[in-house]
Amino acid sequence: MAEQIEGRVSSAVDAWLRWLPRWHIGTARGRTRPCRVCLGSPVATAAGFDHDVPHAVQHALLNRMRQIVDDDVDEYTARNLPLVTRELRLAEAQEARGYRPEQGLDPEFQGLDLDPEPEPGQPFLFTLAGLAGMPADAGIVPPDPTVVGGSTGATSTTEPDVAAASFDPDDLDGWLLPPDSATPTDAPLLDEPRPAAGSEHRPGPASRPEPEPEYSDEAKAALRHEITLAGDHAESVGTSLCLALVQHRPRIAEALDRLVAPQVDELLAELSRALEQPRSR
Repeated sequence: MAEQIEGRVSSAVDAWLRWLPRWHIGTARGRTRPCRVCLGSPVATAAGFDHDVPHAVQHALLNRMRQIVDDDVDEYTARNLPLVTRELRLAEAQEARGYRPEQGLDPEFQGLDLDPEPEPGQPFLFTLAGLAGMPADAGIVPPDPTVVGGSTGATSTTEPDVAAASFDPDDLDGWLLPPDSATPTDAPLLDEPRPAAGSEHRPGPASRPEPEPEYSDEAKAALRHEITLAGDHAESVGTSLCLALVQHRPRIAEALDRLVAPQVDELLAELSRALEQPRSR
């Protein structure tokens, strides 16, 4: 693994060195909050960056390093951690469903109108009722049948005929299966039929989605163990990456002194010329 990481780090540093001559300090912009990728990163220390290096220059390299770790951890997870892979795919499928204003409401909000009464001459740019009338699962990709639900025979799904005249976007809810479900046709629909946007009838109380089945203590322990393995692997990859990046410090320092430091010095000189001299008393 160390040899693969060294090769990826070398390629990433080469790509960063090819990009650096195109960077100009005039394109920099102020930040309103610290960068979670760069602040306190051990990768920045391994690269030899200090507080004088502009953030955009640091971020361009550190983001490439982070992508190396993410790709390696993704490969390891897909190859060795089936429970974590299943949870990630289910989370992606739920996120792909988009915002559903009529779902996930607390009991005290159920049955209330989604939108206030319209005022004459004050049109809404959009309404929650209109969002609720949109297709629920446009563009969703079903989870891998070899991962969701265990055996392939129990979770095989068929692609819907998009060109069919009777196609209903709500039928795609069958793809979002809780763990250990029998078949897609057995899954209950999450949404009741809704009136079209602009209808005179206000939407009634929103139906609550079926709760996800609780995992057994053994399944929870197995999932926690796989998450721990993924974290340990990520830490190991990060350590190997930092050790490999240290070997490229001379190349990084030479590029900074040649391409970045003159721009910083010129900017500071321009600021000093623009500042007014303090008044003498």
